[in-house]
Amino acid sequence: MIKRLPDNLRIVLFYSFCFFVLLTVFRFALLFVYFSKLGNSSISEVIYSFLIGIRFDLCVISIVIGPSWLLSSIHPLNRWKSYRYIWGILPITLFLWMTGHLIGDIIYFGEADKHLGYEGFVFLGKDLLILIEAAVKNDTFTVILGLTGISIGLPSLIYLFIKHNGYEFSSLNKKWELLQIPISILILLLLFRGGLQSRPLRSTEAIHSENQFLNQLPLNGVFTTIMDLKSKSILPELQISKEESVRIVQKEIDYPGAKFIDPEFPILRETIETRKETPPNIVLILLESWTGKFIRPNGNGIVGERELTPYFNSLLKEGRYFPHFFATGGRTVNGLMSVLTGVPDRPGITVVRTHQVLGNFGGLGSILKELGYSTYFVHGGDVGFDNMSFLFPHWGFDTILGKEEIEKTKRYTSGAWGFYDGDVLQELHHTLENAKQPFAAVSLTLTTHYPYQVPETVQNLYPSSMKDSDYFNTYTYADKSIGKFMENAKKSAYFKNTIFVFVADHTHHRDLNPYEDRNIPLLIYSPKYIKPTMDPQISSQLDVIPTILGLVGKKVRFASFGRDLLTRAKEKNYGSYFAFSSVIGWIENENALYRSTEAELREVYPMPWNETKSKCVSIKDTCDEYERKAKAFLNLSYELLNTNRIFPEK
Repeated sequence: MIKRLPDNLRIVLFYSFCFFVLLTVFRFALLFVYFSKLGNSSISEVIYSFLIGIRFDLCVISIVIGPSWLLSSIHPLNRWKSYRYIWGILPITLFLWMTGHLIGDIIYFGEADKHLGYEGFVFLGKDLLILIEAAVKNDTFTVILGLTGISIGLPSLIYLFIKHNGYEFSSLNKKWELLQIPISILILLLLFRGGLQSRPLRSTEAIHSENQFLNQLPLNGVFTTIMDLKSKSILPELQISKEESVRIVQKEIDYPGAKFIDPEFPILRETIETRKETPPNIVLILLESWTGKFIRPNGNGIVGERELTPYFNSLLKEGRYFPHFFATGGRTVNGLMSVLTGVPDRPGITVVRTHQVLGNFGGLGSILKELGYSTYFVHGGDVGFDNMSFLFPHWGFDTILGKEEIEKTKRYTSGAWGFYDGDVLQELHHTLENAKQPFAAVSLTLTTHYPYQVPETVQNLYPSSMKDSDYFNTYTYADKSIGKFMENAKKSAYFKNTIFVFVADHTHHRDLNPYEDRNIPLLIYSPKYIKPTMDPQISSQLDVIPTILGLVGKKVRFASFGRDLLTRAKEKNYGSYFAFSSVIGWIENENALYRSTEAELREVYPMPWNETKSKCVSIKDTCDEYERKAKAFLNLSYELLNTNRIFPEK
């Protein structure tokens, strides 16, 4: 029967079968690698996950095979071999790309507990060389093996297609090939949409179990990446009016130390001057992937019968610490947006990868420069990665020290991603000793990023046989690096008039419940300016800029979706907004609402976490209120980014 099919259709079906096998094999691989995540789930649930996955696989196959099928159906053009090679070789290159993408997806899943998103595509640009360089340093043999496989496999497969594709151009095929054009369009559209339902297939349609891993198993990294790239607008069911968004957001972020000053720029405010003398220096340390649960008092602070972060646990007793502090996003770039601009990144593809990042932001560096601060950014990695070489000058940082500049000192040895935290913080200390005061310096740490490597001279405290030992070893190394940096700082001339702010960019995501995956540390430390206290209020990265400006104490304009944590209105409950992947949410009191941006799906989780999560049907009024607040932050952030109404042009 297959032999009676038109030649082009046989080739298309063969390719489709290969892609289907590839996606199925990788689903089995995902199940095998993360089998422990199944918990007590039954075999029938696993089988059901695979059956649901067929729908998502067919959607992906329609995307990668569709162009070739359509091109192969244009009979008159098939007379030329070069044309046939175009539609025949395209699936081969896509097959090799998809293989690499799915391998990356399995690795990424272990670090993020979710499939790849937009980063699966955007890093194919100028950041690709940085990723390859890091991969070579981390595992040279595997990278060489992979590149060798591609360099041999691609030409070999192309050769096999040219020699054995079996296509013969004949006028007898004209009717059958042209007839495939309308048929292929209908079939491809049906597969792409995932069926005859009113709206296209979405990731939320994979949800069928209480086990989160089983809800992820039907998906694949190609589908989730494509969906992320599509999510550049707000679905109708998530939209509310600008007027209502402004009203809700302003009410949530209003505090006594600042006032709104311009209806055209709804989050633009002006602070009240509280300090006549020279303002303090600001040192902001962004802690890569510091998960709050491993810090005391967020958790018990003990991992493997030893204290994981003894220095930080000691330091936080001397400053103002916020145990109920939450990440606004899930990646470093989300954290940078929130902490350094006061604007939440959006779900799906980050603003940093769009033209909207060119808009006017009241970045922390820009604001403090107006007050006479010298501004610095110090990072051990390549500042060209994730557009950082553009972002930090755009957000007001004049002096940028990255991997290239630190390399020139010839004092340190770099790792997979760049220089280790101890060395980078040492370089930061040298920079501050010579900086013009007042100064504002930001440093983004790196060692606690995958692949979790410490310097060769450092002894690992946790054995490789222990689960997540690689992460814990980098975490405790980073803690010691902070300790050494602060010891040096305390001996310096700049210490007395400096406020140190330690805040994580996001958690490490591995095997965390919803509360743990949001909860990160925030510590404000300065013997001169800060009284030691444990501050229980719910807060987020969006609050960092207003809080720092409150400590600076000068009259200045700023734009932020946050509030000053040290100047709060009495008898008012505050909450925190977050957005990442395909989720937005709101945290307030003892609940956190998670709202899908792809479907009418929402859930409330207790904060802190316990096993009995609440369904929205049981606390509908609370869910409705929290969802309204989350929608307001989502809509207003989109509106202001789209219209460039965050901060006035200078």
